[in-house]
Amino acid sequence: MAAHHEPHPSRFAVFLTGHASPFCISNYGGYGQMMVDLLRDDPSETWDILPIVDGFQPSLQQLDTYQGFVITGSKHDAHGNEPWILSLCDMLRHLHTQRKKILGICFGHQILSRALGGKTGRAPVGWELGEREVHLCLEAFAKRAYGRALPSKLRVIESHQDQVLELPPDAEHLGFSDKTPFEIFGVGDHILGIQGHPEFSMDVVMDIIESRAAMGILSEELAEYSKASITQQNPSQKIWQKLCKDFLRN
Repeated sequence: MAAHHEPHPSRFAVFLTGHASPFCISNYGGYGQMMVDLLRDDPSETWDILPIVDGFQPSLQQLDTYQGFVITGSKHDAHGNEPWILSLCDMLRHLHTQRKKILGICFGHQILSRALGGKTGRAPVGWELGEREVHLCLEAFAKRAYGRALPSKLRVIESHQDQVLELPPDAEHLGFSDKTPFEIFGVGDHILGIQGHPEFSMDVVMDIIESRAAMGILSEELAEYSKASITQQNPSQKIWQKLCKDFLRN
């Protein structure tokens, strides 16, 4: 029988599911490091960045050593069938049965939904880029071990063309916006999905908008509209940060 490794209370893993732009890497260390910088609570904590997007597959024994996991954003489709995406879905289902803490951001939010029986796909409204207002379902949050004393609305930076179309069977709806019906969902007290990017700053999303416009992925009109929506450096970031930290540790 394989030895069971008890998780160290201060040990977390980031599932890196996408590579950032040269600008983001040179200024912020990439998507994985941005998550660590947002969520690390104490210098003594261990945070490992695992390159899932490159085909890295941690063993079940290695996964057992972590108390919580964070899934980054990605340019890849959560409804895609690349081998690493299917493997990640299997891993998430395993962690769910273990009731491990899992926080999914953007792609991470979508892949959590897919792995647990929900549905993801292209957003009917197309690209969502820039700053958006998210309405929180406060009655649902009040029943959880995290997310107490939240305001009814938060602003967040968004960068996605896919979204959760149907929640998993056991999920609870925790937030919505005018164009994205499932901005936040939770399963029990151990899974939290957030469509927006609490880790992004204004210059990161500006770089994403400009590079996608330069590649012809975005129209000039949409790029200008998206840039005009961004009014703050890190909208509501301290509240998002506290929510995510409390979730991972409570």
